[in-house]
Amino acid sequence: MKICLLILILFVGKSAFTQINNPVKIKDVVINEIFADPNPSVGLPPIEFVELWNTTKKSISLKNWTYNDENTEFKFFGDTIQANEFLILCARNDTNYFKKYGRVLGLSPWPSLNNSADNLTLKSDSGLIVHKVDYTDGWYQDPKKKIGGYTLELVDHNSICEGIRNWTASTDSTGGTPGSQNSNFNIHANLTPLQLLKATLVDSVTLNLVFNRFIDSVQAVILKNFRVNNGVGNPVLIVFDGDDALSITLKFDLPLSSGKMYKIDATQISDCNGTIILPMNSSTEFYFPKKITIGDILISEILFNPRASGVDFVEIYNNSDQVLDMQNLYLNNITFPDSLKKAKRLSNIETLLKAGEYLVLTSDPAKIKAEYRTEKPDSFLKLVSFPSYNNDKGIVSLSNNNKLIDEVSYTEKMHQTIIKNAEGISLERTSFVKPGNETGNFKSAAASVGFATPGYKNSQFFNDIPGNEFNLISASFSPDNDGSDDLMQIMYKLNQPGFVANITIYNTSGKIIRKLYQNITLGTHGLVEWDGKDESDNINPVGIYLLTAEFFNAEGTVKKYRKTIILAAKLN
Repeated sequence: MKICLLILILFVGKSAFTQINNPVKIKDVVINEIFADPNPSVGLPPIEFVELWNTTKKSISLKNWTYNDENTEFKFFGDTIQANEFLILCARNDTNYFKKYGRVLGLSPWPSLNNSADNLTLKSDSGLIVHKVDYTDGWYQDPKKKIGGYTLELVDHNSICEGIRNWTASTDSTGGTPGSQNSNFNIHANLTPLQLLKATLVDSVTLNLVFNRFIDSVQAVILKNFRVNNGVGNPVLIVFDGDDALSITLKFDLPLSSGKMYKIDATQISDCNGTIILPMNSSTEFYFPKKITIGDILISEILFNPRASGVDFVEIYNNSDQVLDMQNLYLNNITFPDSLKKAKRLSNIETLLKAGEYLVLTSDPAKIKAEYRTEKPDSFLKLVSFPSYNNDKGIVSLSNNNKLIDEVSYTEKMHQTIIKNAEGISLERTSFVKPGNETGNFKSAAASVGFATPGYKNSQFFNDIPGNEFNLISASFSPDNDGSDDLMQIMYKLNQPGFVANITIYNTSGKIIRKLYQNITLGTHGLVEWDGKDESDNINPVGIYLLTAEFFNAEGTVKKYRKTIILAAKLN
């Protein structure tokens, strides 16, 4: 019996010793709460304190650990912090103020806390930095609480390296939570995976990368972890700023080509918690935009007389074969060079436009999107200050680095004569080859597309390819709403803009069944559809019908087409 008891005592003793002295890891014990500016008090004693929290399920010996700020260091002796325990640290003479809140340990010397900023470090007996906090009064994120009386609380102990994004002022009515769980505690505060957000060229050999989370400095400076395609390869130098662990700067030995698209891969990079970036989040494209010259960016569409519910817009087009930066482009409503004095800058940050793409400039993109069909919702740029364009006539000018890029003079008389009220109808450029001010190069946007095409190809655009086609997609259709061949469709393609159309459906007796379109303005290409209904909105009987189309323009050109249509029924 004595032998068994002795063995049991030895076993328990060894187990307890192992539990307390297991090697600790980073964030096993964290600096959880900081009361740097206790005055004026809103409930807590007006005395500085720092709270430690054992985040593990084991007791941890603090023997020979150190806690310090920039000027003073305290060394622990035989102290232990129990599993999941909060330990309040304060000056030795102030312990009585905090005993009612929980376990307190008085320190001498006490590393006094600076109100505006301080660096606090907790090290294990082996010298491991278990937790380090470099706080500032900006971390309160509340100007009233910044004055004093409130603690700074750690939000998520799993994200200790996130700085200001993981600390905030206490929301407790007394100003803090010493000895208990923080009022802002959120164990899942940031589960967002690490992601490479953006790559921006500073110059031809310098690339800046921005991540969504703080990154680990060890992996961030390994050259082979970064690679750019198109023969560029790995950087030759990496600059990592520990104060801004969201970004790094890469240097390459050879300059990158302007106007070219590149892709960078950042592999094996981890956040400051050790989680490696996923392949789907580790790459992004970037460009080295060429300098804009005359003819690179063209004015493509102008809405100068919007509806009462709308706003003006100017659409521009990248007419080059390279990526261009709109940042230094200026828009105005008076002629160049007078326009330089009051020109409105498009953007203060890099705003890239790929070759062959459109960009809509306006004061309110949401209103444009509500008024018109938008194939590319991202092709809009909101200008804080947008030029005012008169409803009757005016000038749209684009300049870059004090040089005129494009200029168009417009008048309401440029709309097609058939249009009596041009409100809400844009003028579209028909050709990017011809000068903007050449007569006839801007025409009314087609009614068939909703009177404007913001952000995508103009309805009146043509490139001198022979057209005059008016073809049935299918000779028969069955309007029974079964999802198959429910509409009669005719595709048309014209070799010049500015046509107006009348399209009518007849039965075999020559009676008008449906006036499909009357004096509708057309684009250079599009689709004519008939749902099989008559003027009373009733489906016509099965049979043969005749469609006639007459296209005409202001120059007197007339084009006539006839198509036989079969309205059929499906056999059961």
